[in-house]
Amino acid sequence: MTSTQPKKPQGSKKAQAAAARLAAVQAVYQILTNEQDAQSVLSEYKLHRLGKDIDGEAMVTPDGVLLEAVVTGVYDRMNALEDAITSAFQKAGKSKPAEPLLISILLCGAYELLAHLDIDAPLIVSDYLNVTHAFYEQGEAKLVNGILDTIKKAIRS
Repeated sequence: MTSTQPKKPQGSKKAQAAAARLAAVQAVYQILTNEQDAQSVLSEYKLHRLGKDIDGEAMVTPDGVLLEAVVTGVYDRMNALEDAITSAFQKAGKSKPAEPLLISILLCGAYELLAHLDIDAPLIVSDYLNVTHAFYEQGEAKLVNGILDTIKKAIRS
């Protein structure tokens, strides 16, 4: 007998926020690579991805409010966020990479540093570093840390 009741959220509040940040990066990546709008991507995630088991493993349920806020915030402020990221790269004397996944991580992190002043910046940066480590094994985490730190100083000083 299958239950029609929605599953209870899995994981602590902190784990749900981290899962939301990971899902937000994936959604923004999808927006960038498939030229989709935020609402269609969020609808797809809610319907097909969030709260679903993967290979029989129960996954942490992302904080839906945070996920939606980050994805729509990045989508709505894309130009300003890209400008902030480009400026941070220029201050570091580096050129901005074209890699869409890396850009997605930076866009989400920059948005949160800008919009979520009620959340400690080190927590935001740490979660996006964890996301970076999930996808990359080289120096990308150091790069993300440096760029988000530059943006944090510009926004929160």
